[in-house]
Amino acid sequence: MNKSFKMKVGAGIAALAVFVTGGGYYYFHARSEEPATAIKAVTRSIEKHDVKAFHKAVNVDTLLDSGYAGFVDGLILFDNTMTPDAKEAIKTFTGMLRAPLMLSMKSAIDSYVATGDPNLKENVGVTEILQRTGLNDIEVRSVQNIQLRDANRDEAFADVIIFQPELGREFPIQITLAHNEDGKWQITRIQNFQEYVAKIAEARRAQLDEYLAASSEIIIRHETTIREAEQKYGSILALGSLTQDKTRSDLKILMEDVIKKDWEERKQELFSLHVPKNAENLNNLYMQICDLSIAAAQDYAKWMDDKNTATIKAAEEKLHQAQTLTTEASAIAKHMTS
Repeated sequence: MNKSFKMKVGAGIAALAVFVTGGGYYYFHARSEEPATAIKAVTRSIEKHDVKAFHKAVNVDTLLDSGYAGFVDGLILFDNTMTPDAKEAIKTFTGMLRAPLMLSMKSAIDSYVATGDPNLKENVGVTEILQRTGLNDIEVRSVQNIQLRDANRDEAFADVIIFQPELGREFPIQITLAHNEDGKWQITRIQNFQEYVAKIAEARRAQLDEYLAASSEIIIRHETTIREAEQKYGSILALGSLTQDKTRSDLKILMEDVIKKDWEERKQELFSLHVPKNAENLNNLYMQICDLSIAAAQDYAKWMDDKNTATIKAAEEKLHQAQTLTTEASAIAKHMTS
C-alpha cells in the first residue's frame, strides 16, 4: 500500500473513474470474495483494454451520478452569496445538463479503457468538469481502510487517498462498493465528492483573494509614483516651454527614467505573482496595460527629440488604449473581490 502511483493521463483521465483506476496498482492480499478484488479488477480491465470487464468492476452510471450530484452541491454549498432562489435556479439548469454530460463522461471513460485515450477533444464538457473539479492534476497515492459495512455485509467502503496540488495536501475520496448481479464486488458511488468540490472551491477562492490583494498593492504603490511623475511633468512645463530644448530634455528624462522605468517594474512585479487560473484573464489585462504604457512613454520620449506629429499621436493612442483596459480591469477586479 505504500507505493505511489502518479495519475496523469492526457488532460486528465476520464471523469470520475480516475478515483478508482489508481487503486489496482497496490497489492492486496485478499480472498476472491473481498471488496479489494473489485479495485484490482479495475486495473486489470484497463491494462487489457477490456471495457466489459471494467463495467463489471465499476457501475459507471451510479458512480457518475453520485459524482455529478456532489459536483453541483459542492459548488452551490460553498457560494454563500447565492440566494435560495439562485441556488434553485442553478440546480435546475445543471439538472438539464446532467444527461448529456453523463453520456459524454461515460463515452470518455469507455474510450480510455478501450484505447488508453479518453478522446477529450471530442468531449469539451468533460474537459470543463475535469478542470473545475481539479481532477486533471491529481495524484492517486494509496487505497486504504477497505472494510465491510457492519449493518449490511453486502456493502463496503474504501478511501482512495489522492494528492491535489491546489489543496496542497492529501484528501481521502470515499468510495462505496456493493455486489453486482453476479454477486461480485463492484464500485458504485463516491460518498464525499461534495466535500471535495467545496474544498477545491475554497482553496481557489483563497488563492484568488491572495492574488487580488497582492496585485492591488502593487498597482496602488506604482500609481503613487505615476501621479507624482505627472505632477513633476506639469511643474517642468510651468517653468519652461515645449519650444525650449531644456524643457524637452527634462521631460524626456522624466519619461525614460521615471515613468517608463516604473511601468517596467510594475510589469515585472505583476508577472512574478502566482496567478490562479480564474485570474489569468485579469493578469493578462494588467500585462497589456503595462506594455501599452511602456510603449507610450517611449513614444513620448521620442517625440521630445523628433517633434514629429505622428510620434505624439502614436503615444496618445497607446495611452488611450491603456486607459480603456485599465477601466475594464478595474471592473473585473472589483467583481472578483465582491
